Amino acid sequence: MMDYRQVLQQLSFLPDLYLVGGAVRDILLGQTPEDLDFATSAPPEEVMRLAKAQGLGAIPTGLEHGTVTILIDHHPYEVTTFRRDVETYGRRAKVAWGQRIEEDLARRDFTIGAIAMDASGRVIDPYGGQQDLEAGVLRAVGDPAQRFREDYLRVIRAGRFAARYGFQIEPKTLQAAREAAPEVLSHVAVERVSAEFDKAFQNGTPSRFLRYLYDLEILQRLIPEFEDTHLLLQNPRWHPEGDVLTHVLQVVDRAPPPYRWHALLHDIGKKDTARWRPEGWYSFYGHERVGAALIPRIARDLRLPNHLRDELVVTTALHMVPVFTKPTPAAIRRFQAQAGPHLMALKALYEADGAERRPKESWKFFEPQPVPVQPVLLGRHLIERGHKPGKAFGQMLKAAYEWQLETGETDLEKLYQAALRVLERET
Repeated sequence: MMDYRQVLQQLSFLPDLYLVGGAVRDILLGQTPEDLDFATSAPPEEVMRLAKAQGLGAIPTGLEHGTVTILIDHHPYEVTTFRRDVETYGRRAKVAWGQRIEEDLARRDFTIGAIAMDASGRVIDPYGGQQDLEAGVLRAVGDPAQRFREDYLRVIRAGRFAARYGFQIEPKTLQAAREAAPEVLSHVAVERVSAEFDKAFQNGTPSRFLRYLYDLEILQRLIPEFEDTHLLLQNPRWHPEGDVLTHVLQVVDRAPPPYRWHALLHDIGKKDTARWRPEGWYSFYGHERVGAALIPRIARDLRLPNHLRDELVVTTALHMVPVFTKPTPAAIRRFQAQAGPHLMALKALYEADGAERRPKESWKFFEPQPVPVQPVLLGRHLIERGHKPGKAFGQMLKAAYEWQLETGETDLEKLYQAALRVLERET
């Protein structure tokens, strides 16, 4: 992506052009902006015309919102016409095209994002965003209750920004967020909520984001199995951090970003399996099995992609195996066969879950094996030997595979003999 100064120059044919939003915030924080968004006083049709006159591609990606995507060296940049509120009632607010950047910035959620910059580097900051950046404060623009009513997702975004930048939420903004929290999930599509989790898991300290949602009782409304997990004390021998919620949030922080959903949900079965012990803590026998059974419903509720759902089922179900199973060659083969393509995800979760308390021998479960864990005897081999698909056919393949995993045998004929023994038992 081009430097923002170059893009501003390239787009300087647009009147009253400004770089806006998160890009300006990141620049002022000394960071490289991830996305560049621009605002102009020109209506979208005029933006289209002017861009094409410069020989640039222009795509009407959101004309009803005033947004045109302009292509520079095949890279897309969104340009949106200034907007001002005519009537405000949630996300269906009635807006009109504006003439001044200050009108547009008034519609932003937080002061640290209500900042603009022109091509000369001049900063437009009518709401004190730079001061809040320096102070490490997240503050709503204007009336925080009104900002949250305009879009209840902003309640969640407040927690994400605070966690990403390590900021404190300004007291009036935090109080308004608490008051608005019960309305969030009734007014916001769950896909937008899950997208905020995805963003929060990419950087910063995601445990702060999750703790904020828990304190506002949004997390447990979204995923009921989190209810009261701060009260579930664990065996201090293995969990000196204390309760289940604290443990999960620590695991999320330790996990690499691609595996933070796995960390969040790996102990989701603990609430349903909690049994009080006289020693003063709960046991959670079978929580991994119960948790794995819960994953499909949770993934459906959160609209998570199918590939992530399938991986979460595997990692949740198997994350305790290396803890309690002796790493024999047969056990390792069986574990890796069950893990399939998700072995690296399991390893990342296992490391984050146990920190540095894992027994050394348990890591053998993740080492490459000299014997393949994928089945050697396949259906075509049985067909070549005169067998027809059916009930016995599947039983033979299963028996051969079990023998392969148990013994490490890879000779095709010996595996076929193991399959034949199933037929001998049936006759």
